[in-house]
Amino acid sequence: MAKITIGREEEYRDSNFKLHNGLSSVLLVLIIMALISFATLSIASANADLKLTRKMMERTDGYYAATKAAENKLAAIDETLQTLFETAEDKDSYFAAAGKGSTFTQQISETQNLVITITYLYPEKEGDTFYRIDQWTVETDTDKLDYNEDLPVMK
Repeated sequence: MAKITIGREEEYRDSNFKLHNGLSSVLLVLIIMALISFATLSIASANADLKLTRKMMERTDGYYAATKAAENKLAAIDETLQTLFETAEDKDSYFAAAGKGSTFTQQISETQNLVITITYLYPEKEGDTFYRIDQWTVETDTDKLDYNEDLPVMK
């Protein structure tokens, strides 16, 4: 071996470590396998997100459809109460014809309903409303729920 001198009198020799031709191929295969694993996990995650997004879209569409139907029903009640107000002689005859209030539901999905409770009001001056919304809630029928308790996890 040749003796190399750089500034100091140190001898640099070839080390015993040699990079074999097959090692770079094995390293390349391992890197490609890691990238394929990450790509597969990304696709699985994106697919799960897509399914969840579709479920949420269906629930949101159902809620807004039920809300629209409830608002249409409230508009019809408002018209009816206005007619009763115009034809009633006084407050007592208005409430005798209209009642005190009502509760109705609009279906959102197989397991959920939008429940609306209103109390009828007698308008004292122009611009007052004919009803007050006391409840506007989503109720879930837990008896109809089907829980999926199957998880692919080792116990």
